[in-house]
Amino acid sequence: MRRFPIELLIVALSVVMLVLGWRIYGTGEMGRFGPAVHAQKAPSELYARMLVRYLKPPVYEEEYRMSDVEGVSKFQYAIRGYNGREVTVTAPPARVYDVSFFFGRLGQDGIWQLVDKPPLPNTDAQYTVYVKQLADYQHGERTVTFTDPGYWAVKAGRQFEIDLSKGVPKDLLRIQSAQAADPRYQQIVTDFRDFGPDEFRRNVALAQARVRGSHS
Repeated sequence: MRRFPIELLIVALSVVMLVLGWRIYGTGEMGRFGPAVHAQKAPSELYARMLVRYLKPPVYEEEYRMSDVEGVSKFQYAIRGYNGREVTVTAPPARVYDVSFFFGRLGQDGIWQLVDKPPLPNTDAQYTVYVKQLADYQHGERTVTFTDPGYWAVKAGRQFEIDLSKGVPKDLLRIQSAQAADPRYQQIVTDFRDFGPDEFRRNVALAQARVRGSHS
């Protein structure tokens, strides 16, 4: 009679133990590490843009563009004159100057709460601010248009609210009101203007001077 090799018996027992161990512990570990693997693969994209269009020469429009895709930041500035002159300042893609910090500042300064404002008379420029965020599989974007951020920050009047469900108020001079001034518009513009390392801002200033100088 042939004897069953002890080596094959050990191998068979090892396989059985591995299968049982995986069924007991393996699925739980995969569930524990699943969110981490998911987070590592989650896309991250941030975009911010401010376009300033002027109604009178010499500058026709200015544009700031920033993006951060998977940790790689890009940003540029362009200025165009009424005479057709255009200068663009582009920073090379880098991981050193992080646009995500700038995007976080915009959020802290209230970009997601701003709303369109009606154009003011005698204004000289119109501002359009656009932001887009894709992170952790969540998406959000917003476009806001306004003029004269300095006015909305300081000089805006009061907003009045009449609740007709309580009847017509007897004294319209004493109806509920709130201050309409909102400094966030000016702060968002300042954030874009102050963005970037020193060299980038110096080149932006040179581009502005070059376009303005070419008009005279």
